[in-house]
Amino acid sequence: MMSLLSLLQMLYSQNDGDQIMMKERTGGVLSVDIAHRRYVDNGIVFLAQGSEKVQVVKTDDLGLRDPPTPEDFATALHSFCDRRGVSVLLLDGPQGWREPKSQIEHMRLCERVLNTPGKTGIVGTAKPGTYLPYIRFSIELFQHLRTLYGWELLTSDWIAHPWKQWLVESFPTSAWKTLGLKKLPAKAKSTRDQLIARRDDLSKITGLKLPKALTHDELQAAVVLPVGTAIVRGEDERVILSGIDPYLTKKGVVLEGLIANPCIPS
Repeated sequence: MMSLLSLLQMLYSQNDGDQIMMKERTGGVLSVDIAHRRYVDNGIVFLAQGSEKVQVVKTDDLGLRDPPTPEDFATALHSFCDRRGVSVLLLDGPQGWREPKSQIEHMRLCERVLNTPGKTGIVGTAKPGTYLPYIRFSIELFQHLRTLYGWELLTSDWIAHPWKQWLVESFPTSAWKTLGLKKLPAKAKSTRDQLIARRDDLSKITGLKLPKALTHDELQAAVVLPVGTAIVRGEDERVILSGIDPYLTKKGVVLEGLIANPCIPS
């Protein structure tokens, strides 16, 4: 059965087989702050096409039951995206491993640029080692979405491909900074008042209508939504890319990749 997004693409692009009838990009945005131990720890938020109202998505509503697996999670996320017309899916986690020939030690270029706490090494390695289960889970989640459901890893020429369903790596900690906001403290150190204050700050600067009660994970997922909407709309001046384009080895392993952050143009 043809998905809603595929149908829209066909309808808007059919005009003598060449000319695009409607240049405006379409689609919603789904953002996930990934947790690999329990589904309930994932923060998931959704922004429908043309809407400013952020909706929280619970893993129970997606029919997910512990223990988490990348394949089950990919299936549930894709199913939601297919039903709701999502064209940009943001995941807070690495999409690929470090290029073995890179002159940057222990991590990918994007992680060096943004100073991520977890460093993705060559296949099967990470620093610190405690991050490896999470990193492996994230990379496999990206892989299943890409290979089983046809999602495309974001590349630096994304602006030239308006109808692709983009799978985008995010890093919420840096998104607070690129939006000019005070970053959210670590989950264990965040107070209720801090969550409310950051929620209000984010709403004020972006115009997003955020639910009153957001968990730390949901707020982290929400802060990167603006880069998703910018990609949907083709607003490249609102997108900051760090790293290099992802690429495949002969064995089909993804290396490196871009992390996308939002910004408010001056």
